[in-house]
Amino acid sequence: MKVYFKNMLQAYHGACDGLIYYYNPRLNRLLVRPHVKPRLNENNRRFAAIARNLKRIAPSQAFITDMTVYTDIHSRRAKEGGPIYSTWYSAFLKLMYALQASDPGIDLEFLERIHIENNDLPCRSVKRAVEAGLLEPVPGYELLDKLM
Repeated sequence: MKVYFKNMLQAYHGACDGLIYYYNPRLNRLLVRPHVKPRLNENNRRFAAIARNLKRIAPSQAFITDMTVYTDIHSRRAKEGGPIYSTWYSAFLKLMYALQASDPGIDLEFLERIHIENNDLPCRSVKRAVEAGLLEPVPGYELLDKLM
């Protein structure tokens, strides 16, 4: 939901009255969402374990730059109703979950960087991920070939 202020407060962020306010520079909008504390269950535990494990993979700065460029191009060309990635990490998560869906033997909770490199998985670069069908093609993806 977009937020409008009479006083033009563009730097406001935080929580108030059960809502979270934040500014998204990519959308150039101040947004608001309800504050929801998730219930603890097995799905939340697994999701947190996967997020911690993907952070441990620690992609290279060149790969992060390529993912950022991919995110920018994809967001500019997104179709109505299609996914828009607000950060490189959103596109990275999409890539990794698509990798898991394409190969049932891969478990993101236990995937390690050495496994990615030894098995030469297609998530090693944006170019290879697009060619493998894990990410949507964008113009110029052929140049995004830096390795993870």
